[in-house]
Amino acid sequence: MDVQFNAGLNRTQARAQQRLKREEWSVLAYWAISCVLGVVFLRDWIMNWNVGATLSHFWLVGYLVLTWALSQSLYLIIARHGNRPISLSSVLAFTIGNGIAEVFAFGVAYRLGEMFGYWAVDAFAPAAASIAGLVVGVLFFMVYGGLIHALFWLRLLPPHLDDAPLSVAIRKYRPLAEVGLVIGWSLCFWLTQDIWTVVFLHILLDLGMALRVRPLLFHGKGAHA
Repeated sequence: MDVQFNAGLNRTQARAQQRLKREEWSVLAYWAISCVLGVVFLRDWIMNWNVGATLSHFWLVGYLVLTWALSQSLYLIIARHGNRPISLSSVLAFTIGNGIAEVFAFGVAYRLGEMFGYWAVDAFAPAAASIAGLVVGVLFFMVYGGLIHALFWLRLLPPHLDDAPLSVAIRKYRPLAEVGLVIGWSLCFWLTQDIWTVVFLHILLDLGMALRVRPLLFHGKGAHA
């Protein structure tokens, strides 16, 4: 009986490790595709350091800090780690890798929307074309962000949202904080073509998530068992 039990346990652990490996390769593929698209569509943003231009807009800096703090605080309140082990190597790999690559994907979504909005309005209202580009870019950004988190990340990350009444209530309104975040990041793209400030803010958000949720991704062989 013990031999059968151990054999079954080993098979279960092996399947879990294989599934985790597939998930890790999925994340790496997502990062690689995002980086390639970023280099193709956002080369001018990536190659220019426009952080100083963003910092010169004090109201924008204040807005970015406020929306980041609100989004991060609400997430830390409702998220749980389920007693999963923490690994600094995993935290660093996920935080830096996703912090950079996913902002490239966000930037591509925004820029495609901005181009479409500008083109659609420029022919009959040139004075409003730039604003139209911003609005449509924000919409593309929000749609992409919602889809990638619902269809990709929620499948890969372990269950991590608290079901306490307070957390459930906060989860209903947290999307409003995410909308505020997207608007601020889009303003960086629109006003100053500054992608690196957005990368920094996204890294901070991912750092909080990785420390709070402790996903099993990139923990190394020992943590997969």
